[in-house]
Formats: sequence, C-alpha cells, structure tokens
Amino acid sequence: MGYPGGMGRERWAAAAAAVAGGLGVTGALLRRPWHDELYTLELARSSAAGIVRGLRLDSGPPGYYLLCHLAHLLGADSVRALRMLSVAAIVAGVTILVLSMVERRQRTAAVLLLAAHPLLLAAAADARAYGLLFLLSALVVWLLDADPSPGRATALAVTLAAACWVHALGLVLTGAVAVAGALMDARARRLTWLAALAALASFLPWLPIMLRQPSASLAWMARGWQEVPAALRWLLPVTQAGPLAPRTAFVDLAGPGMPVAVLGTLCWLVLLAAAVRAARQVLRPLALWVSAGAALVAATVLLRPVYAPDRADVLLLPAAVVVAAVGARRLGQIGLVLALVLGAGGAWQSQATLHRWEQAPPRPAAGAAAALNEVARPGDFVVTTGWWLLDVRHSLGQLAGQLHWLTFPAAVAVHPGWYDDGRALRSASELPQLVQQLAAAHASGHSVWLLRSPGLPSNRLLDRLVGEAGLAPVAGQQPFWELWGRRSAEGPE
Repeated sequence: MGYPGGMGRERWAAAAAAVAGGLGVTGALLRRPWHDELYTLELARSSAAGIVRGLRLDSGPPGYYLLCHLAHLLGADSVRALRMLSVAAIVAGVTILVLSMVERRQRTAAVLLLAAHPLLLAAAADARAYGLLFLLSALVVWLLDADPSPGRATALAVTLAAACWVHALGLVLTGAVAVAGALMDARARRLTWLAALAALASFLPWLPIMLRQPSASLAWMARGWQEVPAALRWLLPVTQAGPLAPRTAFVDLAGPGMPVAVLGTLCWLVLLAAAVRAARQVLRPLALWVSAGAALVAATVLLRPVYAPDRADVLLLPAAVVVAAVGARRLGQIGLVLALVLGAGGAWQSQATLHRWEQAPPRPAAGAAAALNEVARPGDFVVTTGWWLLDVRHSLGQLAGQLHWLTFPAAVAVHPGWYDDGRALRSASELPQLVQQLAAAHASGHSVWLLRSPGLPSNRLLDRLVGEAGLAPVAGQQPFWELWGRRSAEGPE
C-alpha cells in the first residue's frame, strides 16, 4: 500500500534491505576469516554424521552446520561463500520487519534503526548462525503481531523449532514466546503455547547431547561476561540492541567511543521510554525482548554462560527495534530525529568497521604459515598445538593438503573448533607415541616441524619432545607461536 508523499512498505523494505545487504556483502568480502568460521567450513566439508559427531564436543545444535554442508555440496567451499548465507538471512530479516509495519512514521524509524546497524553487519560478515538467528527472531516478531490462527501457530512452531536447531539460543526465544503468549486471550494463548511446546518437543532428541557438552566449550562466554563491569551487566539486554551502544570485545566492530556511545544510549532509552508509555501497542514485542533478555542474564548468572554480549543480542534486536520504532512514532518529529541520529551513528560505526577490516594486519596464524611455507616440503609432518591446526592450515593454502598433520594432544584433531589446555596437561602419556611417529617420519626421509604455543601451560611438556626428536627453533612470533624443526637427511637445506 502506498502513502501520499512517501514510499510504500515495499519500497521502504527494498531500500533497507539494499543498505543492509550492501554492507553485509562488503563486510563478508573484506573481513579476514577467523577461527570459529574455519571450524564452520571444516564441518561443512564433513558428512552429516561427522557434523553430529563433532558437535557432541561443542556447545550448539547441528542445524546451521547441516545447512552449510548443503551449501558446500552446491559449491560454497570457502568461508566467504558460506558468509553469503548470513547476508541473505540479514536481508530477509530486515525486509520482514519493515514490511510488518503499517504506520509510515514507525516504518521510517525502523528503517533508520535497522538498515546500517553494526550488529547486523557483524552477523552478516560471519559464517556462523547469528544471521539466521536474527531472521528467525524477526519471523517470530511478525507472527506474533496478530493473534495466531491455526495456520499462523503452525508457522510459529516451525520457526521456533528451526531456531532451536540452528542455535541453542532458540530455546531462549521459545521461552520468551511462551511468556508473550501469557498476555493473550485464552484461544491465542493456547495456540501460542502449543507452538512453543511443539518446538521444544522437536528439540528433545538433541537435549541430552547438549547437556553433556563440556563446560570448556562455553568458557569464552564466561570470560566475556566477566570482562563487562558488574554494574552494566544487568543492562546489556536493554542497551546493546541500540545502534550506538558501547560495544564489547566479543565482536570485531569499531567502537563509537564512550561520549558518542553514552549519547546514543540516551537517545535509545528515550525512544524506549516513549514506547513503554504506550504499553498496549508494544506489549508482545516488549514481552519478547524483556523476557528473553532476562533469561539470558539469569541463565548466565545461575546456570552456565549463555550470553555473549553483542552476539546474542541479535536475538533481541527485532523486538527491540519494533519497540523503539513505536517510541519514535509517539514522539513525532523528535522521535524521527532521534532515530536519524541513531541510524547515522550506526552507519558511521559500520563504515568505520569496514575500514578497520580492510586495514587489519594479518593474524599470527598467517605469520606461522608463512614461516612453515618457507621450510616445509610436500610429505613433511607438522605437529600443531593449541588453536593452530585450522588457522595455519587455512593460511597455507595448497601446500596444506600435501603435508601430514598431527596434533598435541591427539584429541584436538577430533574437535579443532575449541581447545581445553587442561586436556593437554593430562596428555603427557601421548608424548612417547608422538616421538616414535616423528622418528619414523624422519627415518622415511621426511622433515618434521612442531608449531608450539608459548603462552599455554602445556607448552612445557613439549620440551621432552624437542629433545628426543632433535628439534631446534626455526622461527617465531612471541607470544603467539614458535616453529621448531628437524630436516630429514635427504631433505633440502
């Protein structure tokens, strides 16, 4: 439907999608692949059974990785190619949210807040599940915009089930939908709760696996949560959805600077306060946002770390933007000015992030790969420690496929996505076998190389290995890596 003097919903949606998609594609091409994305690619290249087997040691369900596996079968065989799934999901989510808004001023505010949002840029340029999580959350917000019919409730159940299987945070979204359902009349409440129960029932086969996953696979989120000042942790679900919030260290974004972040957060809170005064108009998205945010904080404090600030916030973003856009509509021209300030600030931050990604220096793994490329020959044996297997192998390119790769401890090869150094400290018994393997490799005419991780406590265990295998330092970049080697008798000097 068109409106005099302005664009209709379809044009607004197309404009917002074009901006979000353009930023996403640019970011996907500029940003250097990083460790977790390389693990996504590793799983995408695996079989469906291999994906499930690997994720028994991880912290998430297999849905996203199975989708990446399908994309790989269709030719997406790089991190940047897999990122296009995230870009497409962000574009679709933005389109759905804008199309769901009938009132012109609310729609204008939503476009300003969403189109160049830094968190959407980060999710789009990331071969991980957060882009899909945003899309599914946007679908939920749209489906709850009206009382559910049986058909709409079925769509809600499918969407929630997909969210649960794509990312464990889908369970938080499903619980939030149940809370929102409690605010509906009897029939709508019953259908909403049935949809949530159906989604949870679909996830039951994976629940025992998830509950047995090692706590070390979630340790990075625990560290991230603790690095945020205690006084601010409780406000994170409210503030981080804003385009100009102070960003944490958990996403690779150019921060807006504290003065700008404080101003942007105040503008965001003014929009929220205006919307809350019209609570009936935002009851369902507000209930989704508040209950999901409260669940993230409560679960992290009481159970296990589940809230990685600025990553998990894409789950809250659709409902938050709907609420803020209603606040902008209620404030009239002042509201649109606030939305414009936030949108412009978010666009500036996204542009600064793209520049940062473009200018980013090579990661330490690239230096290790370059050193290895100078000395290694096809058929050589390389032992990696810590987190280096995926990153160095990726940076080596074609030569990586011509080398024999070993890990210390050997279990790292089973799940190279995350690494618990405590496991290495319990793996000293593996060293004699590793020494024998390297001695046999050397005797067969192959050079052997050891990539050490000086910063890890387990590194001291390798002193015995280098002594018995006759290895000597070749190159290094403190405190990240050291390359030790021993030439074969027939190998080039």
